[in-house]
Amino acid sequence: MNAWAPQCSRFSKPTINTKRKELTMTTAIIFHEVQDGAVWAKAWKKGPGSRHEMFGKLGIKCRNFRDPNNPNATGVMAEIPDMAKFQELLQSDEGKKAMREDGLKVEKMRVLVEFTP
Repeated sequence: MNAWAPQCSRFSKPTINTKRKELTMTTAIIFHEVQDGAVWAKAWKKGPGSRHEMFGKLGIKCRNFRDPNNPNATGVMAEIPDMAKFQELLQSDEGKKAMREDGLKVEKMRVLVEFTP
């Protein structure tokens, strides 16, 4: 079982604002450690085959972060229009391959989802 599955299942589903007929995105901040920050960063360089392209095909926009004192401590802020499709991608062969190639330490991943108290 993919370690993302329990984390992602707790995400809220996008909602429709009936007055303006617009989709509300789920905003997530995902923290993880990687084996090599340079390898992880290279995978996110914009262009063909990048992680931006992989997530972009689902309409997901990502911003990348890393600790300036520890380049192996990384994170992504993602605007996700469809959580079910996001989960499917992460659990797919393509998603698992990307996590392996990027050196993610999946067991150390933490996910925060925006909410309104």
